[in-house]
Amino acid sequence: MFMRTEARGAHRGPEPSRFHSEVELYWRRPPSIGPGAVDNSGANRILTSGPCCIRTQNTVLGTARTDPGPAVDLVVDSNVMRCRVIVDLDALRSNYARLGGLTGGKAVILCVVKANAYGHGALTVSRSLVTAGARHLAVATLDEAVELRDGGVGASVTVLCGLESGEDREAALRGIEPAIGSIGQLARWNETGRTLARRLSCHLLFNTGMNRLGIDFNPGRKASRAKLLDALSASDWVDPRGVATHYASAEDFRNRQTDRQDRLFGRQLAVLRDAGFAPRHVHAGNSAAIVYRGAGGPRDRNGHNMVRPGLALYGYVKGPSGRKRVANHRFRPALEWRARVAGIRDVPAGARLGYGGTYVAPGPMRVGIVSVGYADGFDWRLSNRGWVALRGKRCDILGEVSMDLTLVDLSRSAEARVGDEVVLLGSKPYGAPEMADLTGGMAYEVLCGISGRVPRQYRNRSSGL
Repeated sequence: MFMRTEARGAHRGPEPSRFHSEVELYWRRPPSIGPGAVDNSGANRILTSGPCCIRTQNTVLGTARTDPGPAVDLVVDSNVMRCRVIVDLDALRSNYARLGGLTGGKAVILCVVKANAYGHGALTVSRSLVTAGARHLAVATLDEAVELRDGGVGASVTVLCGLESGEDREAALRGIEPAIGSIGQLARWNETGRTLARRLSCHLLFNTGMNRLGIDFNPGRKASRAKLLDALSASDWVDPRGVATHYASAEDFRNRQTDRQDRLFGRQLAVLRDAGFAPRHVHAGNSAAIVYRGAGGPRDRNGHNMVRPGLALYGYVKGPSGRKRVANHRFRPALEWRARVAGIRDVPAGARLGYGGTYVAPGPMRVGIVSVGYADGFDWRLSNRGWVALRGKRCDILGEVSMDLTLVDLSRSAEARVGDEVVLLGSKPYGAPEMADLTGGMAYEVLCGISGRVPRQYRNRSSGL
């Protein structure tokens, strides 16, 4: 199988095959290959040029011309990759459409693509969502927002965690909107707008009980009302087009915390509207709130007209507590993680495997050495308890997961060969929630934890790629 490889941050070029993947740039030319040269040894062919050469697994695939260019596109044989993530863009877009269906098309969807789109690759995921109709994206930091802008993404981008001091001017010049979580941030943003002679949009974020980020605003206290309204009245260069809060436990029906947050948020909104402020977007609903509480949809009694899904875009929803689990939310996991069998060895009974010798072979065993470890994000807590799949057969993890390699039991896979791929994560053998159950973590952690050294590749069947 050949796949397209695009340099991180480069503008998208023609799509020559079914996959598109990000790799690192090395800004130098190896002596063996001149500018614009092509490695004709087989799979590795430069399709278009850019200002760099490409390495994948320490193999130089080719170099670009010396003058700057917008993109580097390569055809790469997947056999050279020790491990890889494959992202199904059709599944991503299907999940986006499903969320639109759950809201009845009544709410604007603010797609959360922070943390490298939960490990899926922020730039390609954002481009794909935009082609599916998304017009609003959300990240956590200015650096994440700048990556999208530099990658040519023109959709609205909101920085959910706000801006650090000194970041306001760059954000304003790039058309990036912060979530304002304090009166001080509001004053800074207003001053930036005054300096640039430009009215700057933002979202006001209110604390309603999560007690993390957000403006502390008690509508029942005159001093609290006056402090906020005075600050807003003095902010002539700010356009607060959105007002938001953040649910702490939307999936938990064992307590009334979400209901209390809704009531307080409603009172906060009422004060703003009575004072003449009319935000275009009102939002609080995350994936769980959309699926379990109807946020942004026909059943939404709070008048929210925007929702902020994250995990559901990538195929998962945190399970509810205190009520029967929803039978089928019809989201499709968009990510599959595979790794190559780098070696196979037969060990005798009594052999100790891996660091610390924590696994002792009960009898003669066939052991596979898989090219993935905790430096790739494969959790060390899977040691002696997790498993992978090879041609649909379960292969238990033996001993400790090490930094770059993991040992697995091939006793059920006599046909296994060096170079075969095992599936680490996907709909099979288990998804992110199931892996999280084994590690004592959560699905978010599993997905976001896949490290940057693992290449991301993209399947796009609906476009014939």
